[in-house]
Amino acid sequence: MFHRFSPSARSSVIHAGQVADSEGCKFIEPKHILIALVEQQPALFERASEHPVDLEAIHAELRQPKTSLPASQRSGRLKLSEESRQVLIRATEQARSCWEEWEAPRRKGHVVLPEDVEYWEARMKQPLRKRQFTGRIASFLLRRPLGVDERHLLLGLLEGPESPVLAVLTKQGVTLEVARQRLCATGG
Repeated sequence: MFHRFSPSARSSVIHAGQVADSEGCKFIEPKHILIALVEQQPALFERASEHPVDLEAIHAELRQPKTSLPASQRSGRLKLSEESRQVLIRATEQARSCWEEWEAPRRKGHVVLPEDVEYWEARMKQPLRKRQFTGRIASFLLRRPLGVDERHLLLGLLEGPESPVLAVLTKQGVTLEVARQRLCATGG
């Protein structure tokens, strides 16, 4: 499931597991994913809403006091709850939808976009030798693959059925339509 997830999205899911563990939970719930996003990606919420979002209020509403399970009850590695699995599935669907709606049309002319070059340079940890890439083969080889990042995790949380997480985000003015437009249409 995680092969399409960016390192930052994987880190958020891992941090969600740490949050769940610190609360003494047996499963990673959607609220743990939201808390992880608030703690690790605060700028994401500024970009997702038309007005300032009170991250402290979100954190305070969702975070439970730390309680640890006895060592005999800990499983070592927490599993995702069914709701969290659905969030990750919806995040992947949002990534694909954003790609098809905003990224694919930009790539019609067989050009290499600057963000594609940046992606591969960051991935290879060195600059590409030839900076001027043209043609169909170059655009195909250097095309950035579809990936799920923290933007899509937030959209996956917003797309879900009524839940405490959705209620907290809606109260702060973060809605699916606005967040999708502001995060995907402008951010790739």
